[in-house]
Amino acid sequence: MTSPQQNAPNDPSDPFFALIPGTQWNACVGRQGNEQNYIDGYMEAALELVSCVIDKQMLSSRDTLAMPILYNGRHALELLLKFTVNQLFEMDIIQSRHRPDHDILSHWSLLQGSQIGDRMAKELIAQLEPYVVSLSKIDDDGQELRFAKNRSGDKSLDKLSIINLKVIQNSLRVMNEIMMHLKYRILAIRDERTTNSYTRECSRRDLEDIARMLGEHAKWREPRFDDTKRKVMEQYGLSGRKFSQAVDKIRESRPLAAMIGLESSLTYLSDEKLISVVKRWRDTEAGRPDRDTELGTDYWELDRSEMQESMKKKRRAVESLKEDITLEEFAELEVLYYVGRNYEFGEVYDDYLNDSVDKYRKSPAVEGDMYHILSKTNLQECIVKGCLAVGRPSLAAQLRAESSVESES
Repeated sequence: MTSPQQNAPNDPSDPFFALIPGTQWNACVGRQGNEQNYIDGYMEAALELVSCVIDKQMLSSRDTLAMPILYNGRHALELLLKFTVNQLFEMDIIQSRHRPDHDILSHWSLLQGSQIGDRMAKELIAQLEPYVVSLSKIDDDGQELRFAKNRSGDKSLDKLSIINLKVIQNSLRVMNEIMMHLKYRILAIRDERTTNSYTRECSRRDLEDIARMLGEHAKWREPRFDDTKRKVMEQYGLSGRKFSQAVDKIRESRPLAAMIGLESSLTYLSDEKLISVVKRWRDTEAGRPDRDTELGTDYWELDRSEMQESMKKKRRAVESLKEDITLEEFAELEVLYYVGRNYEFGEVYDDYLNDSVDKYRKSPAVEGDMYHILSKTNLQECIVKGCLAVGRPSLAAQLRAESSVESES
């Protein structure tokens, strides 16, 4: 007889993991799964199960399904707390992991007592307290909801006799909303920290909010700024020195500095040159078929001449651009486009630009790249977004205005 360990994954003789023809009901697990699937899955199971019992009036199943419903919800909460602890540890935001156990109150207490440096995450962790305390009170080690007797041999849940599934359903929904917000906030913090725009006390999101509160840098000498500064320090728990560190980080960041009125210049492109390039692109776009027109079955036949003319315009634009733009300027144009299109943080701009310039200096044949960029139907839109991302809102506004004036004329 073959032992379970000897069976290969998806062995056709396996009663649970064999694969059958058709892929509709194949689930991605293991190598194709991730930690978040476990959090989401157990929470979804709890919500679906309690809704099923209530919506279908499964009165005979109330007693048997109450424990699986609560266990799935508790387990999802445990996984979310462990996920949060581990992610914050890996980001060097908290200094130690939690011991490997099922004590949800202890995991929550570790988070609650840590200096996380993100106002939203701290608020969400605090909002989980009543749910953690409640579930920990009836099941402090993940055993009581799974077994009829606990490790001491006593009857599980012996202090309870009745629970209400409607109450449980409502609480699971609220808890799930808090959990999902916390999960996505932790993942966002991980992305934000790649920008280096944060301090020990303030995340990048916090710095954005602080920048909004501080307002225009030119007005910081006005008397009312002292009140604004005091509010910021109180709201984020900052000393005078920590406040200065936060302001320094705002100044160092292209997009955050722009929020307080300190715009950053582009490195190679002048405003006039960029506006000129975008205008040439608009000229080539003028010959494109109207994308809102009904295409019909004869589209290619009807619009072949227009498309050929559009291609000719782009070639002429590329030839003209080659004579009027340096490799460095084109590299910057390209980076602006992709930063805007991909919704990149503006702090990556300078590194991306250096890499792009190095690439084109080593391989200066850029005609194909120019044609590729000028063929983008969203070029102006993404360039505008790119200018906003890298701290040039006035240039973004000028590009929009130029387009508006041209379309009206």
